[in-house]
Amino acid sequence: MKNIVAIVLLILSQIFILNEFLFFEYINPYIYIIAILFLPIQYNKVLIIVYGFILGLIIDLGSVTFQNIGPVHAISTLTLAYFRNHFVRIISVRGYNIQEFDFKYLNFYRLNLYLISATFFHHFLLFSFSYLENIFYTFKISLFSSFFSITFLMSLYYIFYKKQ
Repeated sequence: MKNIVAIVLLILSQIFILNEFLFFEYINPYIYIIAILFLPIQYNKVLIIVYGFILGLIIDLGSVTFQNIGPVHAISTLTLAYFRNHFVRIISVRGYNIQEFDFKYLNFYRLNLYLISATFFHHFLLFSFSYLENIFYTFKISLFSSFFSITFLMSLYYIFYKKQ
């Protein structure tokens, strides 16, 4: 129940607060992806992919992207959910045996590597679908938005998730 309330608050804050402000005219942090990134590894992969699609679709429906561009959040979040285990393998000391992996025990370096790679992947996909005509602008906006998103995600991780 506590997780459901947290996800609802995360979605509402993304739609009604963060999506309403563009920092420096093009930077928008997307913190809702934390709901995909830190799900336990043991969850069914198909359910995580469906959950990622639904989460992205809710963000699309709550913002103007669905009406203007299409389900770009749904597609990019679904793709992130699909490749999430690959990003976990990058940071796991266990290699391909990630079933015992727990996000609560990540050190700062591994957490940064995970968040940087997964967040930039998500943002690049998101902005690629949004701004197909200009790859340089897509790369720039992905880079800057990822930086701000990672800052928010790191803060959320250490405030709410990290085991003391």
